[in-house]
Amino acid sequence: MKQISNQFINCFLELFDSEDPRERDYLKTILHRIFGKFMALRPYIKKQIMNVLFKVVYDADPHNGLTELLEILSSITSGLVVPLRPENQEFFKKVLVPLHKVKTLTTYNTQLQLCIKNYLEKSPILAIPLIQGLLKYWPITAPAKEVIFINEIEEVLELLGN
Repeated sequence: MKQISNQFINCFLELFDSEDPRERDYLKTILHRIFGKFMALRPYIKKQIMNVLFKVVYDADPHNGLTELLEILSSITSGLVVPLRPENQEFFKKVLVPLHKVKTLTTYNTQLQLCIKNYLEKSPILAIPLIQGLLKYWPITAPAKEVIFINEIEEVLELLGN
């Protein structure tokens, strides 16, 4: 446990910005195993993944490993307890929803929608800030992105209808 410290996790997460998809896939597998094995590191790992996403949204900091990080986050969110803690709801509203405004949305949209679906299954009331956010970030001059938004709204409505 001494070797896998917070500093190690920080350095490890920086590697996710690699341009090599094979490397990112290996990193994802390793991080999953670390997350599963070292319970004490779980909150820190979640926080650091959220910080990376936060930088992408608010600093317009491009990141090659978004899809892999969102896959890990999706796996983590599927295990969240109900009712969702306020910090999880805030993360949904302040990071996951604004990820829709990032220019490279098409590269990680599938993984983002899976994360969002996991959150909505835990707390359907989060559909309100999601739809408000989609309307706020509506891509007026990007037809392909508009289709993504319309499909997501349709999926949300189907999920809530069940």
